[in-house]
Amino acid sequence: MASGVTTTTQVDPEVGIYFDNILLDRHQPYYVHGYFCQERRIPQKNSKSAIFRRFDNLADALTPLTEGVTPNAEQVSKFDITAVVSQYGKVVELSDDVIITVQDQTSNEVADMLTQNMWSTYDKIIRNMLAATAAQIDCLNGVNGNAITEITTTDVELAIDFLSENNGKKLSPNEEGTNAFGTAPVWAAYWMIVNTAIRSNIKALSNFLSTAQYPRQQSVLEAEYGSLDEVRVVMTSEGYVDTTVSPFVYSNFMFAANAYGRIAIDDQSMEMIIKPLGAGEDALNQRQTKPNGLGKFSLIDLEAQVGDKAQAETEMFLAA
Repeated sequence: MASGVTTTTQVDPEVGIYFDNILLDRHQPYYVHGYFCQERRIPQKNSKSAIFRRFDNLADALTPLTEGVTPNAEQVSKFDITAVVSQYGKVVELSDDVIITVQDQTSNEVADMLTQNMWSTYDKIIRNMLAATAAQIDCLNGVNGNAITEITTTDVELAIDFLSENNGKKLSPNEEGTNAFGTAPVWAAYWMIVNTAIRSNIKALSNFLSTAQYPRQQSVLEAEYGSLDEVRVVMTSEGYVDTTVSPFVYSNFMFAANAYGRIAIDDQSMEMIIKPLGAGEDALNQRQTKPNGLGKFSLIDLEAQVGDKAQAETEMFLAA
């Protein structure tokens, strides 16, 4: 007997696959290299360069004065740091077909992607500057047999000694202990940025105190992992690593107060520019241009201006 059942062979679905228009989250690292820098600005129309000056301390006057005799005058010495603002930018073009036919909110997502890219770029510019300018201490007290070993408590103490001997001031104050079970006081501390790849090495150090054991949680930074007595540690997957050698060598930046800074030009440090279809080829507004008469592309772009400098005496990194 013939079957009269109608199946999808006869009537196939118009839409073969359901599209969920709630986009999945993009993985984003912590952008921590700008956490501890000074922020300075150059007024508009006042050059792209800035000079920052520091006067050196006078020598102590340890010789008693002779009555009626004026001591010799001492010359004042200074130290100048010059920083230059550079421009960075990224452009994304969307065709009219994308805007008209694609189901998700592509323009909104691209704007969010550019914002993430802005912070990622800013973070890496500062990170690379720190890697190029900071004093270096190689970790040599580990047991893995490499020329540069895993990080140890002794290596951290050597770095603390370096900052202390250069009169580097602590960035965070002491946090007194409480009666809460399992907590401990947190020392007044410098800060250190480490790569997530050496998380287990940090955790294995004998003086490691996790943020869960802090007496108060209000001062804990989002990317903070814990403390090593006089050093508090933040962690990011974007920490500096030299991949040209084997095994890889990780640079763990340690800071005292006022170690480095960034400059920007007033009201022009970072800008999101969104242009409609047919807006023209000058996506970053760098010149005057004629519009794109065809109107085929929508432009979304990001422009940033940043300059950075460091004082080598109050920042350094441990190579591990």
